[in-house]
Amino acid sequence: MQMIDDILKELAETKSDYLSEISESKQILQKIEEEFRLLEIHIPRDRWLAIGAHVMAFVRRMTNGEKLPVIEAELFAEIRPDMVTLSHKVLSEEKSAWQADDTEAFLLAVHFEAIRAMQMGPS
Repeated sequence: MQMIDDILKELAETKSDYLSEISESKQILQKIEEEFRLLEIHIPRDRWLAIGAHVMAFVRRMTNGEKLPVIEAELFAEIRPDMVTLSHKVLSEEKSAWQADDTEAFLLAVHFEAIRAMQMGPS
């Protein structure tokens, strides 16, 4: 948990306009931490920083009603389906009106797949 707080603090210092996204981002990052702990996969600090920046940008897009361009379906073949499913899971919040589309889930899943591959080896 301290790692998440440190990452969010570091990101907020680089961009002061991120302050409004801290709380929502922290909840998502905590879900990610919990899921990876269950998978017994350690997330290195540099990966936390990348994921934190991505999650804060996601929160900003959802808050502002922005959408990313659709990702080509072929790109999904490069990422393990369980990492895409995990990404959808952590980006969806029961009490939230936010709908993480496939593009958002794919982009976060890229981070997850990189971490998984670093520790488990290629599949």
